Amino acid sequence: MDRMVSLKEIQKHNKVDNAWIVIDGKVYNVSSYIASHPGGDSILKNVGGDATEGFHNQPAHRVVKNHIASLLQKFYVGLLAPEKENFDNQP
Repeated sequence: MDRMVSLKEIQKHNKVDNAWIVIDGKVYNVSSYIASHPGGDSILKNVGGDATEGFHNQPAHRVVKNHIASLLQKFYVGLLAPEKENFDNQP
């Protein structure tokens, strides 16, 4: 069963050495990938949040889509919790 990750938790992982992103509702820990990202530090714009739009708007990602899908599996953490759960868990 997939782990459900709240937006609040994802937002805590917003540093270069502790970097989580969301793409299409899936959460990835890309901390170990940042240094080798072909787009340089552009990946940092969305750490701790949703990178879906930026990811899909990058033309290079369309060219190597299968490679990226395979690569992302190595960094998979879980699924973004539904919005209701995100609000229910707020302090």
